[in-house]
Amino acid sequence: MRRLIGLLLAFILGVGLTAARAQKVKDAVAVDPDVHNVVLENEHVRVFEARAGGGAKSPMHSHPPFVLASLGSARVKLTLPDGSKQILDLRPGTVLWLENAEHSWELLAGNLHVIGVEVKSAQAAPTK
Repeated sequence: MRRLIGLLLAFILGVGLTAARAQKVKDAVAVDPDVHNVVLENEHVRVFEARAGGGAKSPMHSHPPFVLASLGSARVKLTLPDGSKQILDLRPGTVLWLENAEHSWELLAGNLHVIGVEVKSAQAAPTK
């Protein structure tokens, strides 16, 4: 009987852990459509524009590998999944390559205006 209870408990815990792993952080466009808008998508790339002002916040979301180009000036506080925080200062012309970014953010100053180009072929590439 103890063995049966142990197996049942292990099964229940295993299903719970599997479900937790399967619950991935959601796509930025799905989580925050008021800020992130797709402007072009094809088999090679998905291009999105993000605009926000006045202390805007965006919930935890993810991006596959992408190029980020800033068109505006903004100071953004990023919160990473482990709870650590980083300040990101963006200026017009700032260009960054980001690998599998997962974060929430809060606009501290300025007006956020960025273009992101998600490279679909980079999604399949193993991260180093």
